[in-house]
Amino acid sequence: MVNANRSLYRWRQKRLHHILAYFRWAKLRWVVFSILLTIFIVQFIQIRSVTYPIFFRMLFNKYFPANNEFSDEIETTTIAPDVVLEMNDRTPAYKLVVRADDRTYVDPDRAQAKLLEDIKLYDTCQHDPKTLVVHIGPYLGDFGLYAAACGCMVFIFEPQPSAVALINSSIKLNDFSTYRVRLFNRVVNDLPSNSSVQYPPGDGSPSVLDDPATVSTVQLDDINWPSESIFLLKVDADGFEMNVFRSAKNLFAQKRVRHLIFKYHPWLIDRGTQKALLPYVRSELKAKFIYNLYRTDNTIYGPLRPRDIQTFYDQHVNQDLPADIYAALDSNANRNTIKAQRYQTNKHVSF
Repeated sequence: MVNANRSLYRWRQKRLHHILAYFRWAKLRWVVFSILLTIFIVQFIQIRSVTYPIFFRMLFNKYFPANNEFSDEIETTTIAPDVVLEMNDRTPAYKLVVRADDRTYVDPDRAQAKLLEDIKLYDTCQHDPKTLVVHIGPYLGDFGLYAAACGCMVFIFEPQPSAVALINSSIKLNDFSTYRVRLFNRVVNDLPSNSSVQYPPGDGSPSVLDDPATVSTVQLDDINWPSESIFLLKVDADGFEMNVFRSAKNLFAQKRVRHLIFKYHPWLIDRGTQKALLPYVRSELKAKFIYNLYRTDNTIYGPLRPRDIQTFYDQHVNQDLPADIYAALDSNANRNTIKAQRYQTNKHVSF
């Protein structure tokens, strides 16, 4: 009888141990599940819009990288662009094809979006589909694609072959015709057209490019434009904006460019050239007004007065900061068209 009671007691103890162990493991499983679910949600929000098979493959490859035995095979399957972003931060929306690591380079440009509203880009292109927008050095092509979604005719010049492939995929995905969007694998420069140059130029400037190549040049003055005027010219030339402007001397002299947006990098390349850039836009391109498009919100500051330009340069070169600049070149431009705040010296610096 005593042995039977001892056996029953041991059986109950073992059963209790197994039950407790089961609940401890169940709790651990819920913790693991919660962590994985959190990772899944974060990744899904970052990617925004992507097909489910591609999403799960990207998630698996990120957290469970393949060993060396299969590294060559995985490399060949992830070269092609396979991520599609729904660019719906402004109207009209469009789709942008990127590589997974390119999402960090998509800039919302909120002040720029406000500027486009002020100059009525969408309304103008809807009224006249031949309204011409030109983008130099777009990389992913998001600005030119947005202009095409607005109904504009767009010319895009991009020197990097892999970026050209991405933009071409976006053009096809959005069903933009080759008449609406024209894409050129060229460097816009003041060298004679059809010269051969190495790109990127190897000057030490920061770059996200990964496939240096020999590319032909083109001057904007040598292009047979389909319209009498360029409604908007946007230049992202990584410090070579002056070369782009000099390639279009006739266009500017004939007042055929109405609006100009460009990146201002006073700490890149030749600082003497960069220091002369804003005075050049004001005096040689005859800009009627110059504004600073603030990079951290949707505020536009300006117009910059002649005495502000030197201080503006000093601020940005001392802090190694880029800036977005808008220049109104239309002789009929009205200061009240742009809803801007007054620029105050030593206060407004773009980050």
